[in-house]
Amino acid sequence: MSGYAFEITHEFKGHGKVDEAEDWIRANVKGLWGLEFLGMEETGGGKTPILHVRFKFGRADDFNRFRDEFVLRKAPTARPPARRTPPKKKSFWSRLLGD
Repeated sequence: MSGYAFEITHEFKGHGKVDEAEDWIRANVKGLWGLEFLGMEETGGGKTPILHVRFKFGRADDFNRFRDEFVLRKAPTARPPARRTPPKKKSFWSRLLGD
């Protein structure tokens, strides 16, 4: 697993939440990623067990998006609109030749 530079450990209540995370990753991550199951913890009440999972990412932007949007539930940040470049001024020769 040498291609992974970024990792985050997260706790899930139930297997369905892990599946939800995998679905989010498949839909949103562009680079290399991996999932490692660390273990399971029984709660005192005998209810849903807590699953400990480590997610590994090969790209910083994938890691940051997963951490912010999935783990911390922050809304995706809107990218600033692309700047319009002013039209180039025609050179003397292009005006003369009609290009």
